[in-house]
Amino acid sequence: MNQDAVRARGQILPMVVVVVVVMFTLANAAANLIPVHRPTAAQIRAEELQTVIEQRRARIAQLLPIAERCQPAIAHELARLLVLDGQWVNVRAYAVRYEDRCGADPVVRHWGDAPRPHVLYEP
Repeated sequence: MNQDAVRARGQILPMVVVVVVVMFTLANAAANLIPVHRPTAAQIRAEELQTVIEQRRARIAQLLPIAERCQPAIAHELARLLVLDGQWVNVRAYAVRYEDRCGADPVVRHWGDAPRPHVLYEP
C-alpha cells in the first residue's frame, strides 16, 4: 500500500505541469485573437506629415493679417510657406502686390516665381 501512495504522488507533478502548459497555450491563443492595431510606417509618416501641414497652415493664417505691411521677414516667411503649401497662384499674386506696395524684393520674387512641381504619377 505504501508503494501505491508513492506512485500516486509521483503522478501529480507531471499532471500539474501538463495542465500549466495547456493553460499557457490557451492564454496565448486567446491573446492572439484580440485584434491589435499597429500602424504601419507609412501611416506614421502620413500622420506626422499631416501635423506639419496643419502647423504650416496655422502659421499662414497668423501671417496673412500682418502680411500687407512692408516687413521683409514676414513677407519672406509667408511667401515660402505659401509655396510649400502648394498655393502657387496665391504666392504669385502676393509677390506682385508686395512689389507694388513695398518695392522689389528678390526673396519674395524668388518664391513668387517658384515653379509648380511636375507630378510623375497619380496615386
